[in-house]
Amino acid sequence: AGATEHSIYAGTKGAIVSFTRELSLELIQKGIRVNAIAPGWVEVPNHHRLLGDDFDWEAGAREVPVGFIGQPSDIGRVAIFLSSDEARYIIGQTIVADGGQVSIMPLSGDFRGRREYQFGQDYVPNLKNITR
Repeated sequence: AGATEHSIYAGTKGAIVSFTRELSLELIQKGIRVNAIAPGWVEVPNHHRLLGDDFDWEAGAREVPVGFIGQPSDIGRVAIFLSSDEARYIIGQTIVADGGQVSIMPLSGDFRGRREYQFGQDYVPNLKNITR
């Protein structure tokens, strides 16, 4: 699912999916399985720093379909599975572990409205002075 003013972010996500598929075909011949994990909202220290002390984590959790914000261990379990022999027949896949967030994103707001904020302005250094 897309979001306005996230074109660079979306493009890199698409590139990772495609790269994962291609690299898996190249490396499986050497016995190396390649897969990717696409995590949703995972509670990490950086989110606390960015969102601040006043952020309502319980309200945020209600916005995720499973009712909670993921933990690093939730993603770690997927990584352990993919690296185990239990996943020996899985290659070139991007596993989405997001608590159902992708399922609801298309319904999350009006994409036609003008935005005053600029997502992505810090993704690429020195692009802060570019205007629309």
